[in-house]
Amino acid sequence: MTVYVATIKGRGIVAFYAENGAAAMVRVLDPLFRDDLMALATDGLPLWGGMADIQVRPAFPEEEARWRASRAKAIRHGNIESEDDTWIAFLVALTDLDRRRG
Repeated sequence: MTVYVATIKGRGIVAFYAENGAAAMVRVLDPLFRDDLMALATDGLPLWGGMADIQVRPAFPEEEARWRASRAKAIRHGNIESEDDTWIAFLVALTDLDRRRG
C-alpha cells in the first residue's frame, strides 16, 4: 500500500492510500474531497479556503504510521472493513468551524 499526503501551503493535512501518484491526484481533485477540506477546520479556520493549490506527495514514514494506526483502530472498532482502502487520516487537529462564527 502506498500512502500519500495532501498538503496545503506546505503543511501535511490528510493521509490516504492510492495505487499511484496519478490516482492520488484524482482523489485530491474530487469535489467531495475538496468540500470536506472546506467544511472541516483546524484552529478555527477551514483546512482549505478553496484557492490555494493542494499538492500531493508520498507520506513521510511518521505520516504513514499515523494513517496505518488510524485505519487499524477504525477496523478494530468496526467502522470499516479490513478490505476498505479508502480510509483517510487527518494529520492536523480538527476543530469546530461553527465555534468561530458564534
